[in-house]
Amino acid sequence: MKVTDSGSYSQISQNDDTSPPSPPPEFGDGMAWVSGGKIFVRNPAEGAKKATLTPCKEIQIYINGLPMTSRIEVCQEDVIEVKPLSHTTQGHIKILISPDKMSAFLDIKKACISSYQLVDCPPTNNLLLVAEEKKDFVFNETYETLIDILKKNNVTYGINSIAIRSIIKNQPEGMLLVAKGLQPGVTLDDSIEPIYEKRKITDNQDLAETIDFKELYNIPSVTTGDVLVRKMPGKEGSPGITVTNTACKAKAPKVISLLSGLGVKITDNGLEAIATSNGLPHVKLANTKCIISIDPILNLPSDVNLETGNIRFNGHVSIKGSVENEMNVSASGNITIAKIVTGCQITAGGDVTIKGNIVNSDITGGGFIVICNTIKPLLYELLEAMEDLFILANLMLEKLETKKLIIFGCILMSLIEKRFPNFYNLIDRITHTFKEVDLKLLGTYGEILQKAVAKLTGINILQFHTASEYQSLLTSLTNFSYYIESLLTSHSVVNINIALNSVIKSSGNVIVSSGCFNTHIIAKGSVTVNGIVRGGIIQAQDNVFIKQIGSERGTKSIVMVAEGKRIKINQAFDGVTVQIGNCSRTIDRPMQNLLIAPDEDGFLQFFNF
Repeated sequence: MKVTDSGSYSQISQNDDTSPPSPPPEFGDGMAWVSGGKIFVRNPAEGAKKATLTPCKEIQIYINGLPMTSRIEVCQEDVIEVKPLSHTTQGHIKILISPDKMSAFLDIKKACISSYQLVDCPPTNNLLLVAEEKKDFVFNETYETLIDILKKNNVTYGINSIAIRSIIKNQPEGMLLVAKGLQPGVTLDDSIEPIYEKRKITDNQDLAETIDFKELYNIPSVTTGDVLVRKMPGKEGSPGITVTNTACKAKAPKVISLLSGLGVKITDNGLEAIATSNGLPHVKLANTKCIISIDPILNLPSDVNLETGNIRFNGHVSIKGSVENEMNVSASGNITIAKIVTGCQITAGGDVTIKGNIVNSDITGGGFIVICNTIKPLLYELLEAMEDLFILANLMLEKLETKKLIIFGCILMSLIEKRFPNFYNLIDRITHTFKEVDLKLLGTYGEILQKAVAKLTGINILQFHTASEYQSLLTSLTNFSYYIESLLTSHSVVNINIALNSVIKSSGNVIVSSGCFNTHIIAKGSVTVNGIVRGGIIQAQDNVFIKQIGSERGTKSIVMVAEGKRIKINQAFDGVTVQIGNCSRTIDRPMQNLLIAPDEDGFLQFFNF
């Protein structure tokens, strides 16, 4: 038998040491088998069947020089030639660049040579040839050739040498990152910073102290001249470099324009929004527009209670519900309350209108003026003391040789201890008065006053390093005193329905619709009660009109007006005391349509009208 593998022929004899093993003798039929990639055949016994071969497509078989295409009988004398087929799949190396040209990749697919060889089969009469595939991958690139490929594709920046050497060493396939550009710097867009904030704990609330739950919420409100919003202009990032070594511009910053709404003006440089009125600020950011406005009225649709906290607002306040026990409402403008007020303090810079009943409460209209009148004498006393201190301290400073080394505050403290023993007592009285009034109604002047008193308290005086620092504070307080004088002529109106066991104050007039009981009314203007007065005191700087005062049981009621003013009463019971200037008189019997005025001698007379 002659057998050829891959085009070579070899003679196998029975006596050859390399002869393949013979099939078992009990088989009489011809046999064919595969061993080591070669086909072997044994002839059949006489009269038995010959062996057959069935080809496979991966191996080309030649029988006696003729290609085998189908099943065929073979014998031991045939020359069988085995020619395995092979084919090569071409590989590739592609350069892929990201759309932003910031990354470059090598897409590697290695060439593959596929070859086949026969699978060993045991002796059988009908041999079905089976081939197995063998693959060999080829990658012949070097570091230099890969760099050259990148350069030919314009990739010259940010090449990762370590990554390329790793490719040469490990010969991986797939998409591999080999170059990264320099990203542009981060672009900062225009940003908006609200200067006001809604805070849960007020600035002066020390967390270590007992928390007043009525003061946990602070409704943001502003006064004229306050900066509402500040714009920080954006900045374009530094340019980057692509893998093709071209400049890459950073993203342009988003530009936001400040637009003024009601009660707001924008500065000429477009960077700040300034309040032109008091009220509740609103900021609406829509894409590239920031609209800032001020609502002069704070509208509260429900009650004022622990849930809302105390209300302190620069502007007008309108409350649709009630004000519950021990809550405070203060506003620099007008206050309107639709329902009852119980055990509260209501202070308005302007008018007050309360449509419901008032019980055990303090109501103040024209609070700014009331506060000014309260602190005015203390302020003038402080200014006088500060001016004297300033003069004496400067005289002492002039006598000192080393003036530059002397802290002005040291001189002040020395003078206070020796020449002004009551100075600290005055500061204590002012501090106590501040706690009794709502300085928020004074706006920025309230802050100036608090800071001034703080600087004049105890060792804080040492913070005045120079005379000019002390003089600056003195000037600020003097300007505030002038401001007070300019506003003391303004008047407010307090308009209420019913008051019980309350105190009503107004820098102007007070109007009572139904009545007041055991209530103290203090008005810089006139008082009009279109109902009943039972007990209490009514004090007015102007005329007073009362529909009915006193009671049949002789409830003690007092009406007081300034000299030269008049008191008119539709119905008065005995026991009512009336006073005009320093003259007073008690009504000793029920009277109607009563006009009370002094006669030429200054004695009070009762007239009918």
